[in-house]
Amino acid sequence: MENGFYPALGTPVDNNGVLLEASYAKQIELMIGAGASGLLCMGSMGQMESIKNSEYLRVATKCVEVTAGRLPVMVGVMDCSLARVLDRVDLLNKLDIQGIVATLPFYYKIRPADGVNFFKQLAERSKFPVYVYDLPSVTQTPITFDMMVELSKVKGIKGIKTANMVLISELQRNKLFDNDFSYYFSNLDLFDNARAVDIKKNLDGMYTCTPVNSKEMYKQEAGIFAYTQSLTNILKLRNLFIKENVLAAYSYAMELISCPGNYHPDYAVLISDGLKKEIKECMIAIGEIKG
Repeated sequence: MENGFYPALGTPVDNNGVLLEASYAKQIELMIGAGASGLLCMGSMGQMESIKNSEYLRVATKCVEVTAGRLPVMVGVMDCSLARVLDRVDLLNKLDIQGIVATLPFYYKIRPADGVNFFKQLAERSKFPVYVYDLPSVTQTPITFDMMVELSKVKGIKGIKTANMVLISELQRNKLFDNDFSYYFSNLDLFDNARAVDIKKNLDGMYTCTPVNSKEMYKQEAGIFAYTQSLTNILKLRNLFIKENVLAAYSYAMELISCPGNYHPDYAVLISDGLKKEIKECMIAIGEIKG
């Protein structure tokens, strides 16, 4: 897994929850063209928790087919029990993917020891490398350094996605993992700070609706100013999303870059016309679409 940015792909579906294949394929091509280092299919931005069971394998298969080996693909398998997660893993067994991404079970708060046991059993029973997704805002249980100490003894745990820069720094200092272990930092507000301390793999869903700025941000020849300005542009758009429903706002932004579909849960209230106007004006101003 190379340094650089890893988009958490959005999953466009129609009003019946069926994947819009052409839109999804275009999104993937935009990310490859922007210079992504890999892709996360069906993370939290990709509606992992709300995709219809009948569409799950189809989404993963389409991602693999369109990517066609050009980039590593990781697929989300999050659910509320080991058995349900393994059901998803079994569906993926014939696909050429480079790893699975799992949060802790999230129906209720669990003990750290149970969380370690969850990942241990998952790694032992999965044919794919396992990437730990630290998402305490959903799971109610943060991944801690002590948990990672235990997981460092488990073959098959190959990375962590977290917004906790302190945790990454602590893990790196203590050299718990081999060089093939990847740290994916996911706190968009601190990407420039993370870069300064040599954390150089970033994973976020905002890349997908800002391909122009994402490409500029990660060009090798781009200086610090170019990096910071592009990040500032992406954050401006993100800050508009959070005014109402983030994923419904994201759906509108994706429509503006010609990747239409419902990227939000089927119960989400659509955003106001006023916010649509702000989003469109912002995307023109930051160079993502033409006026």
